[in-house]
Amino acid sequence: MPQTQPGVRVRFAPSPTGWLHVGGARTAYFNWLFARRHAGAFVLRVEDTDEARSSGASERAVLDDLRWLGLSWDEGPDVGGPHGPYRQSERLPLYRERADELLAAGRAFRCFCTDDELDQRRQAALAAGRPPHYDGRCRALAPADAEARACGGEPSSLRFAAPARDWTLRDHVRGEVTFPAGVVGDFVILRSSGLPTYNFACAVDDAAMRISHVIRAEEHLANTPRQLMLYDAFGEAPPQFAHVALILNRDRTKMSKRAGEAAVAVGDWRAAGYVPEAMLSYLALLGFHPGDDREVLTREELLEAFTLDRLGRSGSVFDAAKLQWMNAHWLHHASGEQLAAWLESGPGALPVGVADWRAEARRLLAPLAPGAREQLLEGVRGNAATLAELPGEVAVLVGGEPALEPEAAGSLEAPGARELCAALADALGSLAQWSGEGFKSTIQATGRQQGRKGRELFMPVRAALTGRTHGPELPLLAELLGQDRCIARLQDAARHTG
Repeated sequence: MPQTQPGVRVRFAPSPTGWLHVGGARTAYFNWLFARRHAGAFVLRVEDTDEARSSGASERAVLDDLRWLGLSWDEGPDVGGPHGPYRQSERLPLYRERADELLAAGRAFRCFCTDDELDQRRQAALAAGRPPHYDGRCRALAPADAEARACGGEPSSLRFAAPARDWTLRDHVRGEVTFPAGVVGDFVILRSSGLPTYNFACAVDDAAMRISHVIRAEEHLANTPRQLMLYDAFGEAPPQFAHVALILNRDRTKMSKRAGEAAVAVGDWRAAGYVPEAMLSYLALLGFHPGDDREVLTREELLEAFTLDRLGRSGSVFDAAKLQWMNAHWLHHASGEQLAAWLESGPGALPVGVADWRAEARRLLAPLAPGAREQLLEGVRGNAATLAELPGEVAVLVGGEPALEPEAAGSLEAPGARELCAALADALGSLAQWSGEGFKSTIQATGRQQGRKGRELFMPVRAALTGRTHGPELPLLAELLGQDRCIARLQDAARHTG
């Protein structure tokens, strides 16, 4: 149940330099849950000031993945809002204005050091065992002299003059964290190109957009002292922070894409046939504890349970097998209508080399009436762990003669299997009304006549009907296949079994 907390405003701020990482998706979900639980605002801000790596295509892909996950935002580049624009590339005049204010107040200064000079000094500091901070060379320049050099065309950046004092953060996850004086040197806020640095743009935007809580990955904890300094210089109260533990590889390193590890892009799981409900349910439990032993929570249940004090401090290992189990759980408990909706929505463009299971599913289901389509999907859902596996399950029932799996072929080659299939086909042909119960009674009667029961009765029949030794219960299978197809497959098995 939402608990109104006046003024809650959170943000998710992706950089459009690639795909949406599963860790980013979890961060977005935690922000979304917090905003919705407290009747607050969820803001989407695109941090696209990395001109060399940012692209419109990446932005569209990230936003598409967020929409697929169902994480709607209240303000953003596509929906607008009172604190726009919501792309940093469209906010450059605001950064210039705030930087000039800091310069005029003596909280920032012009720096004329070149990249080569800075690198040489950094290497010298490291060699001497000193922190590789900026050495303050341009901080001592008289403002008038610095202004004259800049007006003369000499390239310069703007640096923030870091105060020599401790900074303390009271983090909702980490507790009290103190950053001692000197941990951060004078840092660049505007590059010589005029583009803002990450920490400067982030602090300016969070202040301007009235962000009340920043929920982000713990790797950003190191950025916090710079941002606290900037809030102080702006005369703004900082937001509350919650730095969430990282998602880890099996060796407990930060989750990254490499050989032998699970996919890190949401789009890869989407293309593989995973459903958003399973993805969100799994990601939420990587770093969040609902207060009980539940492993599968709906969005509504997570909204009820989510609080910042239930976020853990320790990293969580991403387990692809557990995610697959959770995805299978969602499929196995879904209605036919939900399964059809998932198949219709599907992913966006599939990666090269990935079979388009969506198109195949739609092709197979298209001839069926709406009611029969949902009944068929419910009948086969128990065999599928992903949506991508559903077309193969559907094809067994609506296609032609099924291909025989090795174990099924062995079952049909057993003594008496041909006679059983032939006798059952004859008996089914005399049924006046087709139903699962009628099929069940007929197969039991045929078994008694043939002196067969248990596996030696049911396995050859299943193999004849599906080419497999597992699947839906036989009465349901009979209803899904229909009388004509059941009889035809049994007759075919009788002719071809040795």
